[in-house]
Formats: sequence, C-alpha cells, structure tokens
Amino acid sequence: MDFYKFALKIFRPIVTKRRPAFLTAIDFDLKRARINVAPEKYWAAMLLVLVLAFVLTFVISFTISIIFWGLKAFFLLVAFLLAGLVTLIAVIFTYFYPSLIAGERKKRLENALAFSTIYLTTIADSGLPPQHMFRLLAGFKEYGEVSAEAEKIANDVEAMGLDLPTALTRAIARSPSADWTELLAGLRTSISVGGDLRAYLNEKAKGFIQEYHRRLDAFNSLLTILVQMYITIVGVGAVFFIIVSSLIGTIGGISPLMIKAMQYLVIFLGLPIITFAFIFIIKGVSRLEA
Repeated sequence: MDFYKFALKIFRPIVTKRRPAFLTAIDFDLKRARINVAPEKYWAAMLLVLVLAFVLTFVISFTISIIFWGLKAFFLLVAFLLAGLVTLIAVIFTYFYPSLIAGERKKRLENALAFSTIYLTTIADSGLPPQHMFRLLAGFKEYGEVSAEAEKIANDVEAMGLDLPTALTRAIARSPSADWTELLAGLRTSISVGGDLRAYLNEKAKGFIQEYHRRLDAFNSLLTILVQMYITIVGVGAVFFIIVSSLIGTIGGISPLMIKAMQYLVIFLGLPIITFAFIFIIKGVSRLEA
C-alpha cells in the first residue's frame, strides 16, 4: 500500500465529509505537474504529514531534552513550539509541492519550445497529416518535456481514439506553460478551420526564438552581477577579514588562538557555505536550465 492510499484509509471520513476550497487549486496543480493522484488522496496525505511531523518532532526533541536536561516545563514548551514550527514548514511544502513541480515542467517546456516549434514547422512543410506531427516530435527525446507532452498527445489520438483537436484540448488543460498553451490553442484552431499550419508554426517559431534570446541575454547579465558579487564577497571580503583579524591579534585584546579559530572558520566553513549558497541562487534564478 502506497503512502497516498494509506493516508486516505486513515483520513477518509474527514476528506469525504466536505471538500475544502483549496482542493480546487491543488487539483489544477496536480494536473499541471502530471502527478497522478486524486485531490482527496493528496489532502489525506497532507493531513498524515501534519500528524507525523508534529508527533515525531515533539517526541524526538522532548526525548533529547529529558536525556540532557531532565524533565522541565520549559523544555516541554520548547519541544511543543519546535514541533509546531516543523509541522508548519512540512505542510506548507506539501501544499506547494505540486506547484513547484509544475514550475519545473514549465521551465523545461519553455527551454525547448523554440527549437521544437522549428521542427514542427519542418514537419508541417513536408505535407504530413497533422495527427502524425506529434508522434514524430515524440521520437526526438532531445526536446525533453516537449517530447513527453507530444507523446501524450499522440497516445490520446492513437490509443484512446480521440480526434486531434480533442487531444490538444486535454493537453491544454494540463499545460503548465502559457506559451505552450498558446501554441496548442493556435494549432487546434488551425486544424479545426483548415488554416495554414506551416505559416502559423513559422510565425510562432520566430517569436519563441526572439523570446529565447531575450531570456538568454537577461540571464547572462544577471550571471555577470552574481559573479561580481561572489568575487567581491569571497575574494576581497575573505582577504580583508584575514588582514583585519591579524592586525587585531597583533594589537592585542583577543588571544591568537581565538583569531586563528575565527580565520579557520571563515576559510574552511564560511567560504564553502557562501559558495554553495551562490550555486543554489544561480540554479534557482536560471530560466535556461534544461
């Protein structure tokens, strides 16, 4: 039994009694993230995470406080507050997890959208029927998330027997990207009314290429600023701290052992932490990560 089924088995009376308003937003995010879990199961999982986070954190923290400091009311309160804080963080993360996954899908779709649209233009120019376009696109795994979405559309047509406009409507409903939604909606309209697919795709490809270049230039500018900040903080800042702390040790007031300990902490602990922080920031702000 998986975690979602186990949670639903425990909290079924609660989740089936009434449907909270926030489940509608979660349902939409689950579709965009392609997480195949019913909203009721996800709500039950959130409740189980809440209970487990509070109980485990409280038991562990309170047990540690008893071992080291004995049974005191103050540490009982601290354990309770810590359990509440951890529970709040866990529930917030669980609630926004589908949205985070959908955001990652959106980024991967938009990274490959310009190049995959050029490929669709080439297919349309060859005269192939529109229903075969997405099967060919699905075969090019280099396009990542776009290929996965194309394969889903092709499967809806071939395995489920849907017509292409209906399959595109289903793809639009689960799309996390406005650009991908716009492309699919235009394709659906062109197919339904018999428009010029090649002209439409060629125009969209030009727009996506321009947007890709704009994002690339913006990211390069931001990366230059971050690199300059990193050099200033790590290079100049570390050297400045070592010089100043050495001068303070020479003047007196602080023991040389304390000065050395501080310098070691900055070099072997502070600098790696700052480096990893900058790597995390760059990874987070990057809109061009495949």
